[in-house]
Amino acid sequence: MDANASRPVGGSGHASGGTGWDDRPDAADVVDALVEKIGEQQRRVAASAKSGLDGRPDRGQHQKLLLGARGTLRIFDGLPDAVKKGPFATPFVRPVACRFSNGQPCPFSDREADVRGIALKVFTPAGVETDFLATNEGGRSHARSARPFMEFADVLVAQIENGVPGALRELTSEVLAGSLGPVEAAHMLGILTKEVLLHSTASLATERYWGSVVALGDAAIKYAVLPHDATPSGTQAAEKGDDYLREDLQNRLKQGPVRWRLCVQLFANEQETPVNDASVAWTGDLIPVGEIEIASPPAGADEARIDQMAFNPGNGFAPLGITHARQAVYAASALNRIGRGLLSSEEARRFLD
Repeated sequence: MDANASRPVGGSGHASGGTGWDDRPDAADVVDALVEKIGEQQRRVAASAKSGLDGRPDRGQHQKLLLGARGTLRIFDGLPDAVKKGPFATPFVRPVACRFSNGQPCPFSDREADVRGIALKVFTPAGVETDFLATNEGGRSHARSARPFMEFADVLVAQIENGVPGALRELTSEVLAGSLGPVEAAHMLGILTKEVLLHSTASLATERYWGSVVALGDAAIKYAVLPHDATPSGTQAAEKGDDYLREDLQNRLKQGPVRWRLCVQLFANEQETPVNDASVAWTGDLIPVGEIEIASPPAGADEARIDQMAFNPGNGFAPLGITHARQAVYAASALNRIGRGLLSSEEARRFLD
């Protein structure tokens, strides 16, 4: 058993204030294998003529930029003590980089069923680079942990290379080889069917996005980016074309600012708010901690710079559960695409300042 497999914090049993959790990170050799796997997947996608990447690796996930914009992040005053820590320790208003994307590692049409994501980067008043990465997968991931997530990503890569037949061959191969158990594969397919295939995205401004589990002081939390109460429903795209999600956001921004709420949930217990099973949506209250605003359509130069940024769920937070491996895999993915241009943290800081 890995020496770091169990690291209780704040006691045990039913927790209060987000404490009492038990973190079980993947062993170092598993994480090393996942880092190797993301590089292999990036190279395979880049080599496929269907990806349009001309042989040069790009992001391992969320390759298609839907919108990249400078905005502001306002952290509220008077937060509860349980969340008044880390990036939420003091109220502030700071510039934030906002990147909206589709989930696949190549630029499919917005009409394709896909996970939609948002990535935010802010430098707190203390100078700490802090990233919020979240997707609209119903408050959960389709995989319980990092290893099956990355194994299933091989199926998506095979689909890019050889269509649905390629995906089915890869899935069958992984089940037969034991890389993915049939129960685990069925579990992931069920979540993806409900949260992605059967979910229609009218607008990125009205979607609800959820991050994975991180530590905030002694507390385990999930953060969420939710539409502002005043956000109009529906789409403002002229038609549902290949880039309708981008068109919708641009049209909204031409009419005025678009806002989102930043909220957190606190760990309660491993049944309702599991740290070590990312496929379970947390229950419990959402605590508003801030507000994101984009005031106007972005300039092309700003979008290009934001698209070169590296976002990482470990920036500004201590990772828990699946986020341990995500931190390493995201860092590797960024380095693997350095040939396409990659902003350093210092360059990102200067851009936002």
